[in-house]
Amino acid sequence: MRALAALVGIVAAFAGSYLAFGFVQSVGPDNRIGEFGYGDAATRPPDGGSLIESDNFARVVAALERELGAEGAVQSLSVELFVANAIAQRNGGLRYVEVDASGRSRARDGDRADPAGLVPVARIDPAAIDRIVGKTGPDIERLTLQGGTREWNVDMRSGEPDAYVANLDGSGVRLPGEPNPEPVGAGPDSLLRAKNLERVLAAARKEGTKVLALDVRPDRVSIELDANGRTLSLAYGYDAQLTSRDIRASTGVPVKPVDIDRIDPTAIERMARTSRRAVDSKGLADVQYALLSLDPRGWSLYLAQGSDPPYVVANLRGRGLTWPGRG
Repeated sequence: MRALAALVGIVAAFAGSYLAFGFVQSVGPDNRIGEFGYGDAATRPPDGGSLIESDNFARVVAALERELGAEGAVQSLSVELFVANAIAQRNGGLRYVEVDASGRSRARDGDRADPAGLVPVARIDPAAIDRIVGKTGPDIERLTLQGGTREWNVDMRSGEPDAYVANLDGSGVRLPGEPNPEPVGAGPDSLLRAKNLERVLAAARKEGTKVLALDVRPDRVSIELDANGRTLSLAYGYDAQLTSRDIRASTGVPVKPVDIDRIDPTAIERMARTSRRAVDSKGLADVQYALLSLDPRGWSLYLAQGSDPPYVVANLRGRGLTWPGRG
């Protein structure tokens, strides 16, 4: 009996030690339940569902604001059911941010960042997620936001179609390659608009003043400047963000550049307004792109596919609108 009692005591002591160890693991210094990627909160939001729902996606936006600051911006953002990953830029360097299902986050800094299109975190609206789901259905595997285009790429788990594209605010859901049903050229962020183009020209003026080429589109501007006999090529995205910079030897027949101060940022809008009346266009909503011409000096404004005429021309101020074949 004494041997049996001793054995029971040993078993009880061992069990007690094991339970105590488990308790220390759950509440003591080795507890990881509250850390990123651990516990139930890592695999499902506190209120259920997934991150591909506006209410839960709001936790991702809050985490990005926390990790990047009030002026933070992302280069890309990938959102899956229970985890989100962002590549961001801060203080000239890359910053990688991970967010789990509960909104907990961790971040690390990377190498120096190259110029790239960015989306301010303040512009990412959680309500966009439900707008997208309302059009595609809930069977989404992954949402990916690209800073350069400010569009969501939507990958579906099954069925056809298996992919969609949507605008930053969740509108304009369409198949890849289809035209955007929203009037991007006339949108508030459009670089065809005078106030936005003016910001691009101001940024480019810091690099040089002799313009060799200028291509203006709703989402990007390409400009070439003379840099002491070489050609400096710059590309800008939304918010006048520099997205690429390249300098090379000049080739071909020399051309006389246009001084950047002679380029009127209101010219494109003026041409679009006139074309609305003259050729029955929809104004900026119908503009695909505008090209600066050096000889003769002026603008060529290319209209939506199928327009007649396909493009119109005007002087540097956007006045004297005409088109090929006009009597």
